[in-house]
Amino acid sequence: MLVPVRRALRRPSRPAIAMPSSSPTTDHTLPPGTVLTLQQRRLQQILWAVLATFGTAALTSFSKNDYASVALELAAVALLCLAYRWNQQGALARASQLMLGTLTAGIFALMATGAGLYDEGTLAFPAILLFAGMFGNRRMLLVLMAWQQGALVLMFVLHQAGVIRAVEAPVDLQRLVMMVTIMAAIGFFVWLLTGDLQRTLAQLASEKEALAQSLERIDVLAHRDTLTQLPNRTLAKDRLEQLLLQARRDQCMVAALYLDLDNFKTVNDSLGHAAGDELLCLVAERLGSGLRECGTVARLSGDEFLILLGGIHTEEAVAASAARVLQLLAQPFRLQGLDVVVTTSLGIAVAPRDGSDVDELLKNADLAMYRAKDSGRNAFRFFDASMNENVVEHLHMASGLRTALARGELQVHYQPQFDLHSGRIIGAEALVRWKHPTLGFMPPSKFIPVAERTGLINEVGAWVLNRSCLDAKAWRLRGLGELTVAVNVSPLQFHRDNIEHEVANALAACQLPASALELELTESLLVADAHHLSEVLQRLRTLGVQIAIDDFGTGYSNLAYLQRFAVHRLKIDQSFVRRMGSSTHDEGIVRAIIEMAHCLGLQVVAEGVEDAAMLRKLQGFGCEFGQGFHWSPALPADGFCAFVQRHQGTAGLTG
Repeated sequence: MLVPVRRALRRPSRPAIAMPSSSPTTDHTLPPGTVLTLQQRRLQQILWAVLATFGTAALTSFSKNDYASVALELAAVALLCLAYRWNQQGALARASQLMLGTLTAGIFALMATGAGLYDEGTLAFPAILLFAGMFGNRRMLLVLMAWQQGALVLMFVLHQAGVIRAVEAPVDLQRLVMMVTIMAAIGFFVWLLTGDLQRTLAQLASEKEALAQSLERIDVLAHRDTLTQLPNRTLAKDRLEQLLLQARRDQCMVAALYLDLDNFKTVNDSLGHAAGDELLCLVAERLGSGLRECGTVARLSGDEFLILLGGIHTEEAVAASAARVLQLLAQPFRLQGLDVVVTTSLGIAVAPRDGSDVDELLKNADLAMYRAKDSGRNAFRFFDASMNENVVEHLHMASGLRTALARGELQVHYQPQFDLHSGRIIGAEALVRWKHPTLGFMPPSKFIPVAERTGLINEVGAWVLNRSCLDAKAWRLRGLGELTVAVNVSPLQFHRDNIEHEVANALAACQLPASALELELTESLLVADAHHLSEVLQRLRTLGVQIAIDDFGTGYSNLAYLQRFAVHRLKIDQSFVRRMGSSTHDEGIVRAIIEMAHCLGLQVVAEGVEDAAMLRKLQGFGCEFGQGFHWSPALPADGFCAFVQRHQGTAGLTG
């Protein structure tokens, strides 16, 4: 009589049709008008079928004048109607429990008042158990199963005791109608069940396919670069690990080529990030097609790529592959109607010589790549142990430099600057020195580049500026005259946009006139950020600070920026001055620089004056000022004061 319903499976992301728990403990009544869940709809359909079955049974019993059975069946109909109402209100658990209890009790009562074990109502017992499994819980299922087994045993006992006569009922139309009705109700339930099962299986198949696609997509995201579709760092490291294992077995070499595009930032800044992404895809495509048969190409990050070569027996083969990469990328790329040339720097590490594990090999290839960049770019370099030693030294020096700032290990030495015509000392160039507690004095050529790379140059430069202004003020208080102090300024200090404030604060703190301070800049700084720098220099000049171009002749030597910027002096690089005696070419350069500066209204300072012969030539060329070992090296502050006191006031230059 009852039709079991398969529990519908619904995805949690669709709460509008979410199913209640299979083990309900409380009822949650839904407000009127709430859309019924699938399980409620199935229970509603089954209740209609059961009501129809009991209604048919009541009519059949009435036609037989079996009023006791009619009363039982109508009572069951009433209880089932109540269950129907509870189901409509959302009380699914109560409705299903009432339905199951009514069916079990009703069937047993009809069997007891009817033909007992011969009653057609026994056909409904399996359906009731299915209903219990569908709408109830495991405990209810076991209770009903035990109750039904007990009912059957009780019916047997009643038959044996003669309480129920074991009389075979005649096969008449009413019996046929009841059996057909019961089978129709069970068939209806099976039809609902199979439909739900088919839909559930179809949904599971669809979700399985979606899950497979999701897993495939996750695998791509985890191991592939989303822009170029090349292997990413994770997959590249895994493949490198496999190549290293294979190399150990086959007694061969593995090469890791770390590639960085040289002027990618220029493309990004000038043509936009979309063009930059397109360029990366074109580079990936060209590398992939050009190296498909001999290695793995991966994108690590940004404009960095990695090429892995396995089964290598000679370094010449690695060098040939590196040259092939440079050749592939030397051809222009077409971007937004322009032919864009992108060179690359390659660092190469070879296992097992340069490392036996993945991380060590990649680190060494990266170091070699930076060496290639420092060597002029568009080149490749093999790793050697000195590169790692330099990095370790760099780290120790950076750490030591921070400590030096805190402990006062830095000093400022001063190299006197002379008026070449009067022989007077007009000032000094401030040169920072680092007195390491164990290594002694460290040359600036070693620690200044480290300071620039680590950003410490800003702190070092600010300290040198303040120390120089304090010493210049002390010179004046000691009666050494109105000497000028020249301080070198790093390009990084200008890029911080606070150089004006640092200069003004240093002068104010020492009560030093701005004319006593000269800032020395490199030619490369003037060219790198001309518009911004022009405004800054003009404001500094308005403040009264003098500006000099240091190491002139080694950079761009552009006359345009000399006219544009507020510059007072040019300092001829010492490499030209020192070679004047042995090279007519360098002598001509020095003469040309002096004449050009005078035409532009600029003064000239010659660096590296070593002897009297150089001095006489510079005087003959009309150079105004000079500095060098001919007079004195850079001296500590006290030594400089003593030197000035000995030499100031002389009428000429003494050797």
